[in-house]
Amino acid sequence: PPPPPPPPAIPSAASNEYLRNYGAANTGAIAAWQTGATGRGITVGVVDSGIKLNHQDLGANISSLSTDIVAGRNQPQGSDTHGTRVSSVIAAPFNGFGTVGVAFNATILSIRADISECNDPDNAVCFRGSDLANALDYAVANGAKVINLSLGGEGPLGFAFEAALQRAINAGVVFAIASGNEAGANPEWPGRYASDPRFAGGIIVTGAHDSANQIADFSNRAGVSQSWFLSAPGVSVVVDCEDTSCWRVNGTSFASPAVAGALALLLEAFPNLTGRQAVEILLRTGREAGDLGADVVYGRGLLDIAKAFQPVGTTSSPQVKGAPVNVAIEPGAYVGGPFGDAMGRTGALSTIGYDAYERLFRIDMGAAYRIAPRRSYQPENPTPMRQSQVTMDGPGGAKLSLVAAVPVETPEPILNRYTPFDAPWLGDEVRQEALFDVTAGRMSFAAWQGKGGSRSPFRTGSGDGFAALAQADHAVRGAMVFDGLGFGPLTLSAETGAGDRRAPLRSVEQDVSSYARTALDWRGEHGGLSFSMGALDEKMGPLGAYMPTRSDFALPSRTRFAAFGGDLPLGGGLVLSGEAGFGRTEIEGRFLNLSSAAVSSTWRMALQSDCPSWALGCSRLT
Repeated sequence: PPPPPPPPAIPSAASNEYLRNYGAANTGAIAAWQTGATGRGITVGVVDSGIKLNHQDLGANISSLSTDIVAGRNQPQGSDTHGTRVSSVIAAPFNGFGTVGVAFNATILSIRADISECNDPDNAVCFRGSDLANALDYAVANGAKVINLSLGGEGPLGFAFEAALQRAINAGVVFAIASGNEAGANPEWPGRYASDPRFAGGIIVTGAHDSANQIADFSNRAGVSQSWFLSAPGVSVVVDCEDTSCWRVNGTSFASPAVAGALALLLEAFPNLTGRQAVEILLRTGREAGDLGADVVYGRGLLDIAKAFQPVGTTSSPQVKGAPVNVAIEPGAYVGGPFGDAMGRTGALSTIGYDAYERLFRIDMGAAYRIAPRRSYQPENPTPMRQSQVTMDGPGGAKLSLVAAVPVETPEPILNRYTPFDAPWLGDEVRQEALFDVTAGRMSFAAWQGKGGSRSPFRTGSGDGFAALAQADHAVRGAMVFDGLGFGPLTLSAETGAGDRRAPLRSVEQDVSSYARTALDWRGEHGGLSFSMGALDEKMGPLGAYMPTRSDFALPSRTRFAAFGGDLPLGGGLVLSGEAGFGRTEIEGRFLNLSSAAVSSTWRMALQSDCPSWALGCSRLT
């Protein structure tokens, strides 16, 4: 077979043709061009006052089927330039001259339908409903996928026009229609047919805005057609370039063809789309303007082609197991700190996804796995706590203790220092904790509950580095002390805990992380050693990740870990302590899983000293 044709040349952001007209940049058309969509192969019917067939800038994109629909006249060119200028917005080619249209490789099917015998003496050009009906039928019969109507009046156009409009929409053709230049609260006709249930979904009625995105003072507003209304550039639009000059024009007549060009780009880029789906996509992706949501001035907002060429609605990616993965990147989600930016940086997670309209897109799934927020290196502000303790002696030397702690009331700070891990977005919980402890001979049992960032009192031995990732807010611990045969006591302990997870502006995920740990600790006269092993279960993701459990990107994981540590007095009040550990993490997520366990390690070292006597307020230096 012959090789495919080379891709069409597209304007760059520095091209003179692109810079000459702000409308192309304002609508984001360049984003569509960069994907290869230029309107090629799409015929746009322009029902207007005719077109200059040998136009210096437009001629290459004018269909040979362009015609004059008025019976007996046979003058497709006409003397009025309105149709030529409207067509320039749609399909002025990228040829090193003049300006460039929104769909600069589309084909213009010009259908002249104007007459000069107007009822209003202020109008040099007007239209009959019967001629317009014939023009729509001609456009459909000759392959138009989009029809632009930059015309309007004060009343409906009659049965013949409405029947032709219905036939065209039933055939899959869609319309861009100007709203009118009377500064009215509602669009003129035929634009107002957009909100008629018979034609709903087949028409976008278009108002005009300027380079500052403000609705033009002359433009009719969205009004009753707000659900089917978009605004596009229609003030100081550069068109109709020939020889050494161009024309600068105003009107909703030159906003409507920008929408027609956008429809042509969508239908070329995504052949699976119906015309109604292309209309719906443009309306759903309108750039917000005026009041939030659809409003009576801007309708659905400003035309935004760049956003229309991004996935819309629920986006999913097919998986080898059959079920698709919902590609919804959760706000605030991140992987565990030990992964750094590795998952977001790799290209191995690039794949194909379908949006709600079954349009195919290249998708980087790694973008869902953002780097964990950095914790502050500033020392924490200590929270003064008021503690209450009740101790009771039981039979056989048993002792029961109940300890509760709440913050000391302090003056309101002038300025709170917050980090991504605390209030106010996490609920601004008051720090509180309670501990229940029973000791009977060599055995002990303790249960702890905390809130507001309280830390478990059981984090005192090896394995703390992994257990801390559970961010436990409740835990229990049992222990038994054995005689160390003269070398000091041995303590065998077991503990388990679980915790909730919080993130800014998100609902609390309850008991999504838990750990269990068994430890053996030896304490001698000159220091001590400890060894522990355990497991860490994280429903949201491994090693401190925050991937919401309802997300298809969640990475439920289980980490088995072991660690050892110790402390050694060095004399002079100095104590050296340290810990090292390693873990093996298994991940089984809906989108991503590991074929073999990930290996992680943790270590810490500390040097502690008594404070010198002259350091007032210092009890221990670490």
